[in-house]
Amino acid sequence: MIQRLLNRLVSLSLRKLLLLLALLLALPAVGLIVHFGLDQRHDALQEGIVETRKLAYSIASEQRNLTAGAQQLVTVLGQLPQVREHKAAAVNGILTSVLALNPQYANIVITDPTGKVWASALPLTKPISLQDKRTFRNAARTRQFSSGEYVIGQLSTKPTIGFGYPVLDENGEVSAVIAINFNFDHYNVLFNQADLPAGTTFNIIDYNGVIIDRNLNPERFIGKKVNDGVFMSMVNGPEEDSFIDVGVSGDRRIISYTKLRLRNETFPYLYVRAGIPLQATLSKAAEKQFYNMAFLTLFLVAAILLALFIGKHCFVNRVTALQEASHRLAAGDLHTRVSDGLGGGELGDLARTFDQMAAQLSAREKAVRESEARFRSALENAPIGMAIVSLNGTFIQVNHALCAILGYEKAALEGLTFGEVTHPDDLSLDVPNVERLLDGELSAYTVEKRYITKGRELVWVQLTASLLRDDESAPGSFIVQIEDISDRKKTEKEREGLIGDLQGALCDVRTLSGLLPICHSCKKIRDDKGYWNQLETYISKHSGAMFSYSICPDCESKQCGPGSR
Repeated sequence: MIQRLLNRLVSLSLRKLLLLLALLLALPAVGLIVHFGLDQRHDALQEGIVETRKLAYSIASEQRNLTAGAQQLVTVLGQLPQVREHKAAAVNGILTSVLALNPQYANIVITDPTGKVWASALPLTKPISLQDKRTFRNAARTRQFSSGEYVIGQLSTKPTIGFGYPVLDENGEVSAVIAINFNFDHYNVLFNQADLPAGTTFNIIDYNGVIIDRNLNPERFIGKKVNDGVFMSMVNGPEEDSFIDVGVSGDRRIISYTKLRLRNETFPYLYVRAGIPLQATLSKAAEKQFYNMAFLTLFLVAAILLALFIGKHCFVNRVTALQEASHRLAAGDLHTRVSDGLGGGELGDLARTFDQMAAQLSAREKAVRESEARFRSALENAPIGMAIVSLNGTFIQVNHALCAILGYEKAALEGLTFGEVTHPDDLSLDVPNVERLLDGELSAYTVEKRYITKGRELVWVQLTASLLRDDESAPGSFIVQIEDISDRKKTEKEREGLIGDLQGALCDVRTLSGLLPICHSCKKIRDDKGYWNQLETYISKHSGAMFSYSICPDCESKQCGPGSR
């Protein structure tokens, strides 16, 4: 039933659809206003999600930049000769200058391979060891720039997280570890400069779930672990996510978080979590809804009336013009144009596209006609037989030269299959080649075969075939060239016969070679089978020579006596 209703709606004219749409907009006005209010709520939630994402992303981006800068800094420090030679006084001066220029750092210290600090940016007032700190242990173990965990700086006394960088000697062993801690106070400065809703919070949490920094009530939360459920949802979740959940402080919030990790480390070293109170966000949406509902009610009435007016002049009339032009184009009028009367906008663009399509169709049809004319001329006037053959072997179009070869009228030959004019013994010559053509293994092939003319005579031809494909590269038909080679075949056969005769004669001549047994008395010759033959008979049989009989002068004298001549 629903499908029939949809089909009915699709069949309506554009004018009727606009009228129906206007009525539908007018009838459910109250429902539309309520729905708009729900949309406002949804938009407010989305806006809250966007705000928390922006906050989390900005803090995460800042931290990534700071971490990258810190890595570059400790890498450079690790190359200094003073550091490699453990010149504490010189190194302390360098570290103090660096710290003064970079307030984002809480402190920079350098330890020996055992973790004992021998250089510091802040005054080293007491012996300090980092042997039990994750920063030192990871850097010494992995020999790469490594992250640490929440700590209270022993010299700066600030909550922080550190990073360690191993300095390797010429043997590849750790000779020192440079540890650098961050000062998170600047995040609070950046947060206060942003225009964020009241109650917005951010938390920076280390890999153990300990809060390192927080903008609201820091003294209450910094150094404490967040709820296990809250923390594990981030650990097991994607790299970044947004959702509505209970915040660290226990109220429902719109929350977004982002994980931070070093390239060489599997687990994140920081989680940046931002949240906005849900109630504050929805209150703002309710206020917007009130003003929007009043405006929407007035706007809806005006929109219905305006839609009917604009729809007729801007849509119905212009679509009707396009429709009429399409009918003319379908009827074959390729010179029809419509863009001049439709102006701009999307329908104007559609009209110009329509005109371009009509022009391209006209040019393409002209090019196709010219190409077909050239092809037909080449086909008809070719001195050898040519034909277009369908994939099932039927002659679709043939030229006069092929008709002359096979003795058929053009109309009679077109419609026959190649199998009907091919000698049965030669049908198998085409099959493998045709299959290879269709598979794309060959571009063309040539065979010599026998055709049967209309008069049932055999004619030898040389056939060359290639495959014509359509625009989608699918096989369409074959184009074949057929040349009458009967005279050449006859000449070849005569030449082969003559060669055979010559070879036979040579064999016969060769039989007269060697030792021949001949009778001393009667001059008969014994053949290979042991029979005695007259000399003339044997030579005639084995050489093809013929004899005529006469009498020589000496024999004539002996038989008839002297002077008988």
